Amino acid sequence: MSDGLVLVDTCAWIDFLRYQEGELGNQVAVLIENNQVAITGVIIAELLQGVKTEKQQQQISLLINSVASFPTQELDWLNAGLLLQKLRSRGITLPLTDALIAVIAQRYQAKVLTIDKHFQHLAVELYV
Repeated sequence: MSDGLVLVDTCAWIDFLRYQEGELGNQVAVLIENNQVAITGVIIAELLQGVKTEKQQQQISLLINSVASFPTQELDWLNAGLLLQKLRSRGITLPLTDALIAVIAQRYQAKVLTIDKHFQHLAVELYV
């Protein structure tokens, strides 16, 4: 159980790190203030792939070391693959990363803060 933690998706972290005032970033700031933020490895990888400066690298390192982490388990990969297979059989193709984030959030019974439309197809509770 996540004890009220919210898994913050990559798009929300980008808004938080990049812009002075953004609705999504402001929500992240409130969650940080309330110690309700969680991250997971796939989100960290997505953030790191976009790093362009040493300052950004330092910001992400600080973030990684400051918030709760939901570790990925072997079963998460299996469940993400099965979920994607089920969706594809219905004509819906989604990124592996989003499916993995969704199954991790489900396992931890955590809400997800995102504006990514892919999550409308995933059985996950969104933080609004």
